[in-house]
Amino acid sequence: MNTLGIDIGTTSICMVVYDGEQKKILISRSAPNAFLQGGFRQDADEIVRKVQNLLKEVSGIPFDAVGISTQMHGIVYVNGKGEAVAPLYTWKEECGDLPFRGKESYAEYLSRTTGYPMYTGYGSVTHFYLQETEKIPADAQGFVDIGDYLAMRLTGSALRGVNESLAASFGGFDLKSGRFDFEAFQKAGVDIRFYPEICPWEKAAGFYEGKPVFAAVGDNQASFLGAVRNPETGISVNVGTGSQVSVFTRRLCAEAAKSGTDIRPFPGGGYLYVGASLNGGKVYERLAAFFAEVCGRFTGTEPDLFNIYEKMYDIAGQKKATDLKARPALYGRRGSVENREMSGFLGLTDENFHPADLIRSYVHGMAEELAGLYEAFPEEIKEGRNSLTASGNGLRRNALLREEVEKVFALPLIFSEYEEEAAAGAAIFAGRMVGNNGS
Repeated sequence: MNTLGIDIGTTSICMVVYDGEQKKILISRSAPNAFLQGGFRQDADEIVRKVQNLLKEVSGIPFDAVGISTQMHGIVYVNGKGEAVAPLYTWKEECGDLPFRGKESYAEYLSRTTGYPMYTGYGSVTHFYLQETEKIPADAQGFVDIGDYLAMRLTGSALRGVNESLAASFGGFDLKSGRFDFEAFQKAGVDIRFYPEICPWEKAAGFYEGKPVFAAVGDNQASFLGAVRNPETGISVNVGTGSQVSVFTRRLCAEAAKSGTDIRPFPGGGYLYVGASLNGGKVYERLAAFFAEVCGRFTGTEPDLFNIYEKMYDIAGQKKATDLKARPALYGRRGSVENREMSGFLGLTDENFHPADLIRSYVHGMAEELAGLYEAFPEEIKEGRNSLTASGNGLRRNALLREEVEKVFALPLIFSEYEEEAAAGAAIFAGRMVGNNGS
């Protein structure tokens, strides 16, 4: 059976056709994704159009079901016909950090009043901000994530349904009951009429050209599904625009959330424990852009970033270790914007004030942040982990970061079989679910 996998990432959209019997990708296509000018929002219908164009490119290969992986936390408002009436407010949306009633932030207020950890970019926080500032479109009937909006457009359905993997990413989701905690939301003053229904994993959202289209799964879960060979003993490190460290277990350890760890429902059962960072591949890109700018200012010609990346590798490759310490937290830390002020270099001397030291310490700092997120997991969750799987272009294309990740985790880094892990994971998920659902 062949299945189609679609991944809606923050910076790119990918589509694969996956052969479930041979366990290989038959064809892969991608298109860029981008923010609208002046913020961290995206055009939901433009994303749909790009997916439709990709569908034309793979039209020669038959498939039996469609799975969708998508960036998490973000929301898009739709009307009664299932049409978008607002842009996609992505996970990078910063409105939740604005002051609420002149005191704490919107995210802090919801965290305190609901008892659930809430961060800016979470759908529930964005929704509450838009509600309180009267910016929800008048014809909006509710919201969904961008992956399930795509499912609605592909199938022609106006029903707003999401499974647990995306529902939990909005915030205020009770993992034990598998439902939104509407009572807690109402106490906080959140308008609950806009929330989608929770649908079972195996339930198709509708049909595209006679083939079942399943409700979207979070890209983190999809990447894990497509990348990690031994879920019970493996650690996944994913670096894209942001970055995550993830481990799977069937046990629910709710106390983990108190340390900032996300607990995300996993397709088919169990949970993914996730340490998430805002500082992923974009942070390294900013370092490359800095060097390009310096070259441009001194020579009058700014080199191509690709050439800069190659030169950075050549320079830092000759310096395997440095005593210079870096904390490249350019985009802060979830729930603490002040951490941006702590980003920088420590221990700069005349002996280590060289490009090689700067670059090596910088990527080591990126790796240390990931290791710190993993160390925050409960000991019972970390027990028995003996393999480290890499996914995401931020690791695949950065040999320096791979070296440093291996150092801090003290494990060899293994790459997944598929370069587009999230799209492959979505296709694998669809293949598993179609057997339960039928057509």
